[in-house]
Amino acid sequence: MGDGSTSRRDTIRHNQNVLLYSGVKFSAIGSLAASVVLVSTFDSIVDVTMAYLWMAIVSSIYLFRVLDSYQFKRDSSAESRTRHWSTRFYWLALASSAAWASSIWLMFPADHPAYQVLLVLTIGAVAGGALASLPYDNKLSLVFQLILFLSVEVKLLSVSTQFSLEVALYSLFVFGFLISCGSKVGTNYLELLRLKQDSQDNNIALIKTTEQMAQMGYWQWKIGSKSVDLSDNIAKLLGHNSNSISIKHCFARVHPDDKHIINTSLNSIIENEQSEETAIEYRLSLADDPAPRHMRQLIKRMTDTDGNLCLFGSVQDISAIKKAEQKIYNMAYYDDLTQLANRAHFHEHLERHTTHATNTSQNYSLIYIDLDNFKGVNDSYGHECGDAYLSAFAVHMRSCIGRSNFVSRLGGDEFCIVLHDVSDRDQIKKIAQRVLAFCDQPIWIGNHCIHPKLSIGIAVFPEHGDRPDLIVKRADTAMYYVKQHGKHNLAFYCESMDQDATERVRLEADLRQALADNDFELWYQPKMDVSDNSVAGVEALIRWRHPDKGLIPPDLFITTAERVGVIKEIGEWVLVTACEQLKQWNSQGYQLEMAVNISSDHFATEGFTDFVIDTVATVGIKPSDLEVEITESLSRDPIAHTQICHELRAAGIRVAIDDFGTGYSSLSVLGKLEVDTLKIDRSFIQHLPDDTTSRLMVKAITDLALGLGYECVAEGVETSEQLDFLKNLNCPYVQGYFFSKPLTTEEFIPYLVKTLDQQRAA
Repeated sequence: MGDGSTSRRDTIRHNQNVLLYSGVKFSAIGSLAASVVLVSTFDSIVDVTMAYLWMAIVSSIYLFRVLDSYQFKRDSSAESRTRHWSTRFYWLALASSAAWASSIWLMFPADHPAYQVLLVLTIGAVAGGALASLPYDNKLSLVFQLILFLSVEVKLLSVSTQFSLEVALYSLFVFGFLISCGSKVGTNYLELLRLKQDSQDNNIALIKTTEQMAQMGYWQWKIGSKSVDLSDNIAKLLGHNSNSISIKHCFARVHPDDKHIINTSLNSIIENEQSEETAIEYRLSLADDPAPRHMRQLIKRMTDTDGNLCLFGSVQDISAIKKAEQKIYNMAYYDDLTQLANRAHFHEHLERHTTHATNTSQNYSLIYIDLDNFKGVNDSYGHECGDAYLSAFAVHMRSCIGRSNFVSRLGGDEFCIVLHDVSDRDQIKKIAQRVLAFCDQPIWIGNHCIHPKLSIGIAVFPEHGDRPDLIVKRADTAMYYVKQHGKHNLAFYCESMDQDATERVRLEADLRQALADNDFELWYQPKMDVSDNSVAGVEALIRWRHPDKGLIPPDLFITTAERVGVIKEIGEWVLVTACEQLKQWNSQGYQLEMAVNISSDHFATEGFTDFVIDTVATVGIKPSDLEVEITESLSRDPIAHTQICHELRAAGIRVAIDDFGTGYSSLSVLGKLEVDTLKIDRSFIQHLPDDTTSRLMVKAITDLALGLGYECVAEGVETSEQLDFLKNLNCPYVQGYFFSKPLTTEEFIPYLVKTLDQQRAA
């Protein structure tokens, strides 16, 4: 605060000095003229030698003051030496006051009253002149007038004549008025200077604040000059202490690719004499940031106060705006995860390129790619691992195509490549096979090993369609054809694929209608207790009896149900129907357990637990008689799925992990997950007892289940040798064709009665 106040006082003092010195020339002329008139008037009544000596003294003082004022104007550091110049002006002004004050002593006309009055009036006029020449320094003006007043009063009173006393009294009123007015004028002028300085300080502060907030500055260049004047902010940005730097240095900071923009604009303004502002944008390297910054500049042609032709420019750092614009563009047109073009960008590009290809009679190809079993990776390893998997594939795709081609992620696990001006099938196939080579080696994401599989469909413009939407549809059709015929391959579109696509669409429509028409039915796979070959329970298996196509197994429609979003409704139907059937069997005297498979999509839906508990209560079966089977991959979500299992078991409902061993088991997660049963997948059972790996795997899973206190069920038992092996491992329960295939409702009770009879006979 102290430094700021000192700087402000010095600035005001300097402005005072400027105004005071600017009036010296006029004050000197007036005073010298007055002295000449006075001496020429009094030379006949006073000592001539003394009069001319006095005039020489006055002239010398004022001449010195004039020279002093010229030195002040030439001093480039006058603003920093305010005290020096204030002191010089102060003492020279007092010297001129003393010289005039001496005139009444050196040239007093004792015997000429009229001349006495004239002398007093002349001195009073000089005192009044101080109001015009010294109004900016109240103190100096007051001292100047007091010296004259006291000199006049003392001289007149010392004469002691009646007339001199009367003149002294008159002088008292005159000088009193002048001193009083001088004080008020000086105060007003000083206040005016302070207000002016406050206004300038506020303006400068406002400009600096505006520059800092908007990252703005300005420059001025006199056309033809080798240097340019910069504002403080611009000079600082360029790393300079001086506000005037060379044009060459300024241009050295401009990005090489943008120098022509500035040159062209400057030449246009100079040559065309245009007065409107011209806006340009360019990149600039700043002193504190090696990365180019984006600048926006307004240039205007103008004339300075000296009549010189100048260019004035305001500059704003718009790097943040450009960065925001780029971010918005990337958000709108690029996938945040893979940095590939997104769906919107893809369709816009394809539309534009199709128009270009049509106008130039060119061809192009579209490669449609789907990552097989990506949902399984997400469910098994988590979304973070799935994201890393997608990113790795995106990197691979970029390496497979040239920079002139276009690659995008449409969403999820679907990608597209546009091969510009490429229609040769061998060339297209070669590129597609490079993409397919992603599957040659397993991908490690952290500690997880993924074996990639791809389905690729290809369409060629205009052979397979002359519209962007048609090309996409045909490539998508070819991709789905690959998925329906074994996956992990590539295929070019052909017309016969449309029939498969039509069948797929019809299947989706029929699946929705099947719910309304009650076309689903449940079959039941017995779960056998190996200790006595009795039926311990059943597993409900859904079947779809299509009115035209007959019985459709779940492998052909469950994935479709998940894709079209009706799996929740189907799962709820299965659960309710199975519970009602169990209730009916219970009422007939048969005590069984009912296992129901739950889709991962259905299991994760909000309110699943409440629905199961409410269904059990509404139907009226014991909660412990119902077992909910979830796939092993569901156990990978330790937050939501563990909570669901906890809620089910808290209600008395059992939980089983189906197809155990085929997924990506984590013993740490398995230990935390609340389950009752592990079911060994049939893929391990089918090679027993001959295959060593199968024997080891089944033994390990059985020991794990029994060691953790779980029940263990082996699926897919078809031979007595398999059954004997499992008995030796103490596996308590089995399912499979060795005992029974899945049975309809009508077939199950006779089978149950038969096993009961066999058990009694044994």
